Amino acid sequence: MLLWALLLILGLVSAQASISKKAVVHLSPPWTTIFKGEKVTLTCHGFNSSKPGTTWWYENQQLRDSWSTNSIETNQTGEYRCQTQDSALSDPVNLVVSSDLLILQVPYSVFEGDTLVLRCQGRDHVETATNVTYYKNGRISSYFLKYSNFSIPRVGLSYSGKYHCTGVFRGTFFAQKRSSRKVNLQVQELFPSPELKTTTSHPTEGTPMTLSCETQLPPQRSDIELHFSFFRNNRVIMSGWKKSQVLQIPVIWRKDSGSYWCEAKAMTQNIWKQSNHVKISVKRIPISGILMETQPSGGQVTEGEKLVLICSIARGTGNITFSWHRVGIKASLGEKTRHSLKEKFVLSVMNETDAGEYYCTANNGINNISSLTAKVTVRSRDLSSQANSSENIGRLALGLIVTQFILIGLSASALLFCFGPWSKPGRQKQVVT
Repeated sequence: MLLWALLLILGLVSAQASISKKAVVHLSPPWTTIFKGEKVTLTCHGFNSSKPGTTWWYENQQLRDSWSTNSIETNQTGEYRCQTQDSALSDPVNLVVSSDLLILQVPYSVFEGDTLVLRCQGRDHVETATNVTYYKNGRISSYFLKYSNFSIPRVGLSYSGKYHCTGVFRGTFFAQKRSSRKVNLQVQELFPSPELKTTTSHPTEGTPMTLSCETQLPPQRSDIELHFSFFRNNRVIMSGWKKSQVLQIPVIWRKDSGSYWCEAKAMTQNIWKQSNHVKISVKRIPISGILMETQPSGGQVTEGEKLVLICSIARGTGNITFSWHRVGIKASLGEKTRHSLKEKFVLSVMNETDAGEYYCTANNGINNISSLTAKVTVRSRDLSSQANSSENIGRLALGLIVTQFILIGLSASALLFCFGPWSKPGRQKQVVT
């Protein structure tokens, strides 16, 4: 029996180490102080209450083998805890069974935003109290001429303290004032201030980034709905409260650098809390791999035609300013600022005086680089026409020569056909008879 208990405890310790969510104990009625002769039902709720399994109960830190159901009934003072197969050991419930004449009953668990109900109760409910007074930390909080519960809506953490009550009970011949014992009430935080987490605090411009507003509801209030909102430099990033605690930013730019934080809000209780501030600095990628090309390729253009200068970079982020230059001229020919890796500049009409060396530069605020120079030659339109004429004359002459040779060949063929083969003088043909 002892060995079995030891193995069971070791198993529970091992399970508790691997399970993060605690079981929760619910009381019915909800008071932690009851009169002697009364009973309270304790119910254990695990992480997955729909899944049947074994429940372990502890009374004053001792495992009770006889209690294996999820609900037990007791009338004994003590500390009670429970655990299920899919949850860690619960927080303790300290139950007080009193024989006093007057008790102050408070709920087992009170969270900020809850409506707190205090009940000043006489034994056996026979006597009716008047002049009921509720105290917090020795000071009067509320006074009632007749018996009444003390209800406080939407309590905050500041409502924690030591509470007690007094009441006047009138007998047949005299009235007697009675006082309850002091009860320590701890209002628990509904959820801690969220923590803003990011995939990185130094993202690269042009890349995505994820923000996460992380907080945790207690197991007793796991059904509460939290909404979230995200901020940058005192401005909301997305309007309205969202159910998702994650914000996906598809593309982030350098202008998005700043101080970020988030807020979590329990909508029904109207409780919201702000996270820490996280400074995010977006890094810009320096420009590299600049190249200038010309159209027509090779930089040879005829006077009066247009010249296109194409400036491109292999890498770089942000607004990039492209500018085009000619060697020997101080001022730039023109510039363009774009979110682009390639831009072009057009010289619509080229003259002979426009011949020279051209280059381009690119600047994104991080660095400024220049391309290699490209030589541009401009041919005169007259010389170009003469060259075209000479070329045409040469082609015509070649055609005439070829035609003449063809005609000579045709004439020779015609003579041979008319007069037959040619013979030497003095030589006669032999006639065979």
